[in-house]
Amino acid sequence: MALLDQVSKIFIKQYWIKNDLFYGSLNIFGDYVRFIFVENPGIAFGIDTSRYHLYITLLTILAIIFLSYYLYKLVVKNSYESLSWSFILGGAIGNCIDRILVLIPSYNYSGVIDFIDIGLNQYRWYTFNLADTSITLGLIIYIYQTYILKLTESVEEENTI
Repeated sequence: MALLDQVSKIFIKQYWIKNDLFYGSLNIFGDYVRFIFVENPGIAFGIDTSRYHLYITLLTILAIIFLSYYLYKLVVKNSYESLSWSFILGGAIGNCIDRILVLIPSYNYSGVIDFIDIGLNQYRWYTFNLADTSITLGLIIYIYQTYILKLTESVEEENTI
């Protein structure tokens, strides 16, 4: 997922620069889904953490190391959780790459690249990217597998008793 995320971000950034589309958008599915180009210096939901960028980046790297180790243990145990944590780790790596590139001036990054804009007319959700989508899908899968399936199984067990 991290590779797909990075390819999409590079494509969007180059396309916007080449076509001078700054402050513009491309409708993908009418006004409901459109692509824009944003370099987010903060974290989720537009929370500005630009003053602490180095610390956020280091914390993200530590989280990736921890998630990698945890995922390795899940894979060794053949745990059902490995799918959800793979999505979360892939998304974390994708956004971390952007955070690292911000620290290298020659790459001309000023934040994590976000480009997916969904909503209706002036009612829009926060702009996001494929890494964010991967993290969200991983969390949804985890919640489903951990809570909903187990709840369903326990209800079925009670009904058979």
